[in-house]
Amino acid sequence: MLSNKKSLAILLFFSVLLISIILVGCKSRNTDESNQHLKAGIESSNKNDLNKALDEYNLAIQADYENSSAYFRRASLYISRNDLPNGLKDLDEAIKLSPDSARFYDSRGYTYLTMNRLKEAMEDMEQAVQKDNKNAVYINRRGYVYALLKDYTTAVKDYTKAIELNPKFEDAFANRGFAYMNLKMYDKAADDFTRAIEFNPKNAVYYNSRGYCYVNVNKAGSALDDYNKAIELNPNLVDAYINRGFVYMNTDQFKPAVTDFTAAIKIDQTKPIVFNSRGYAYASLKDYDNALIDYNKAIELDSTLTDAYVNRGFTYFNKFDKPNALKDWQHAVLQKPALDSTLKAYIDKVKK
Repeated sequence: MLSNKKSLAILLFFSVLLISIILVGCKSRNTDESNQHLKAGIESSNKNDLNKALDEYNLAIQADYENSSAYFRRASLYISRNDLPNGLKDLDEAIKLSPDSARFYDSRGYTYLTMNRLKEAMEDMEQAVQKDNKNAVYINRRGYVYALLKDYTTAVKDYTKAIELNPKFEDAFANRGFAYMNLKMYDKAADDFTRAIEFNPKNAVYYNSRGYCYVNVNKAGSALDDYNKAIELNPNLVDAYINRGFVYMNTDQFKPAVTDFTAAIKIDQTKPIVFNSRGYAYASLKDYDNALIDYNKAIELDSTLTDAYVNRGFTYFNKFDKPNALKDWQHAVLQKPALDSTLKAYIDKVKK
């Protein structure tokens, strides 16, 4: 048998060991210290001292591993640095600790949105709205996800609810305008862009978008006014030049159309439709050589652009190059068999 002293020593050893294990397994919480570091982190972030802010958020979490606001703030900092994995990890922890926080769900949903993970974004936006159904920002953002999922009707409902909650919500009016555009409800879209312009008269995109709506309700003059204003506000807004060019072309004003398409091409050389359109304007001015150059470029950028083959075919035809005209029209019919009846007479003519 062990002596009493040995038994006592063994018991004491295991008692100390057990206490050590318990102490190692437990994390201490100091909420006051944690909140002080959190406050310091926010102040550093507001001063754009992000490294200092990160250090403070780390210390806040070390002091209290259940401080969900510290995880949220650190997540926001990570995300601002485009460190989305760590940002999401912290948001997961923040939500785990505070599952009733609409703000945390909204933030994670928005992060998923920026990553184009729309299903997960929608799940989080739904949670945010459920937890705070009077928050116009969350409802507007959920509407935006619906729009990205091409459910424009439901998106309009969310934007409308957001506007009811905040009648001066510029983004909700603009977003609803874009949704109405996709639904081809151009009168309503124009009205929403008008409201958005009232709140922000310096936004060139709003004028360009309203101009597009005016074109689709046969208000070419009003459309030109809006495109002019959009270009005045933002001389690099390529879509405004393109859209104004189409208005000029559709009203047989081919010289200003060429000017606008040229301006668009100077800004962005990657859009085949612009080269095709300028080519059409050149051809309408009987400048067939420049038209061919543009059609060639359009086809180089997009070999499936059937209109470019059709238009180039007519330009070859006008230059009395029947073989190339025939080749382009036949290629166009292969791409779009429905064009056969439209081009048949011309194809038969060049075959003679």
